[in-house]
Amino acid sequence: MEITISDAPIPIHQYLSDTERLVYALADPSQIKVLGPHTFQFSMRPIKFLMLTLEPVADVQIYPNDRNEVIIYSDSCQLRNQSALNRRFSFKLQGWLAARDDNSGVSGNAQLDISIDLPSAFRLTPKHLLESTGNAIVNGILITIKQRLQRRLIHEYRGWTSGIMASSKLR
Repeated sequence: MEITISDAPIPIHQYLSDTERLVYALADPSQIKVLGPHTFQFSMRPIKFLMLTLEPVADVQIYPNDRNEVIIYSDSCQLRNQSALNRRFSFKLQGWLAARDDNSGVSGNAQLDISIDLPSAFRLTPKHLLESTGNAIVNGILITIKQRLQRRLIHEYRGWTSGIMASSKLR
């Protein structure tokens, strides 16, 4: 993913290191709960998977590193109201955002791996149908995150810089 930011008055890497603000460019505030420093709980919108409705709730760590990157990581996700599936479910999200050296924008990448050992009732469903449906869901989640980030990051960054510039003028 690439996001271009023209006329950036304050280096974008400073904004990226403020994970308390950055997290709201990734998801709607109503879907986020702050668990601690650099740790957030994301409640995703319900996902229809064949005959099931899945509501993933993931604990995500978002933290800056020493290379002006922000790491996004989670291996903790539960499916709300699906205790039987939770024992058969694994989830891993790995991603990063980095400011370009010339301060012209942000680059990023994410990988999402989900595995579900479905109950026996689904074993009659052709494997290719299960895999293609699962892949469509995973790709849909990643595309939603990417589109939201592309729309919100510039807006959130501009608001952040305006606040800093206004407070520095008052001094």
